[in-house]
Formats: sequence, C-alpha cells, structure tokens
Amino acid sequence: MTDDATTGWFDARIVTGAHPSSLVPSTDRDAIAAHLDAYAMSGALVSAMASWLHDPLGGNAEATAVANSLADRGVLACWTAVPTTPGELDSLDKLVAQALAEGVAAFRIHPHSHGYAPDVLLELYAALEGSGLPLCIDTAEIGWSDLDAIATRFPMLPIVVSNLGYRQLRRLWSALRDHDNLSVDLVDFAAHQGVEWLAAEGLSDRLVFATGLGVRDPGESIVRLAWSGLDDDTVTRIGADNARRLFAAGGLS
Repeated sequence: MTDDATTGWFDARIVTGAHPSSLVPSTDRDAIAAHLDAYAMSGALVSAMASWLHDPLGGNAEATAVANSLADRGVLACWTAVPTTPGELDSLDKLVAQALAEGVAAFRIHPHSHGYAPDVLLELYAALEGSGLPLCIDTAEIGWSDLDAIATRFPMLPIVVSNLGYRQLRRLWSALRDHDNLSVDLVDFAAHQGVEWLAAEGLSDRLVFATGLGVRDPGESIVRLAWSGLDDDTVTRIGADNARRLFAAGGLS
C-alpha cells in the first residue's frame, strides 16, 4: 500500500464534547483539528455528545458551531432528531429543511437512549429520503427488525450503522444482502479481517471509514483499514470515496 492511499481519509464519526464517565479530555474544536492534522485527513462528520446524553436539539447547534469553525478543513455537522414533542420540536420536516439550509450532512437518532420506538420517526425518514441526507445509528440504539423495517420502507434512504462490535456480523451480512441502502462504518468494527471479508464479497462500497473520536480510541479504525492489506483503490474507496457519495447533499465533494 502506498502512502497516498492512507491520507485524505474522511472520518465519518466524531463526537464533540465530553462523556461524563470518560477518562479522556473533552473533544473540542482544537482536538478535532489536531486529529485531522495527525492523520492527514480530508474532513470529518461531527455530532455532539450533548445531543446524545443531555440536550438533543441544543447539541445540534454545538455540532454546527464546531463544523463551521473547521469548514475549511472539510468538517460537516451531523444533527440529532427526536420525536415531535410540545416545547421541544414541532416538525421533523422543518428540522430537516433547517438542516439543509445550514449545510448539515447527516442525521443521527438514539431511540434507545432517548426512550422512543423508531417507528415514530416516519416523517423524518421520509424527509431524509427526499433530501438525500443519510441516517446514522448505533446498533445499540435499534433492533435489527426495526432497522430492517426502516430500510425496507425507505429504500432510497442511505443508512449507516455504527458501533457494531464483532458478535453481530451474521446479522450485518443479512442486512447488507437485503438492503442496498445500508452501509456500516468502522467504529468498533472489531472483527478479525472483517473489512477484508466484506471487500472480498464485493461490499467495499458499503464500508465507511470512521473512528468514533470522543467515544473510542481512533487508532482502532485507522489501523483496521491501514493494515488491512487491501489494494490502494479499495482503501481509498473506504477511506474517503464512500463518504463523499453519502454526504454529498451536505456539501462534501
């Protein structure tokens, strides 16, 4: 593998802020800039810890502020959506329209953490499908049957699953086989030669490089791809090209 193939990657999962039980410093704007510099990355998709653990919609403003401050480095915001609730959110259609106007590149949902059933967000999935914005979700936040239902009902909605671990590869394989709109990122993709396996099966276009900086050690995903032994074209596809396709609606090119 040449050095050119291991630079210019796009990190599709960074979480800004501090986890209350984390032993590492807060992932702020400067930490993200240093991360991009250290690994010669072309950009990143940033969501907020606050959107997950404290204030879903308030955290969106934090993610956008970080993204705007690093826009020249290719950083984009990922917003979090929740069900419409009086005093918090009155329209998911309006939320998606606002996101598009502000250059947001994707949405993330946390059904388990936020205490709702995924099927209450049908309005969101339809709006995202129409806009081209992807939906990102951790496997701990949704059951495979719910994921299957969403991917089936909204076949043009790009969905990126994250934090897979290694015990769910059989379920992942079934989901990727059944749904062309489904991708998986490399955050905690802790399977021996799992990246190589999916690439050998013709699914390298469904693998998205991401580190989970802020909640995971970024070295996991970096080593997983850089030491994979895949050819340069495949590494570049996973490292950056798939993200450019997925997040094009948010301005990534």
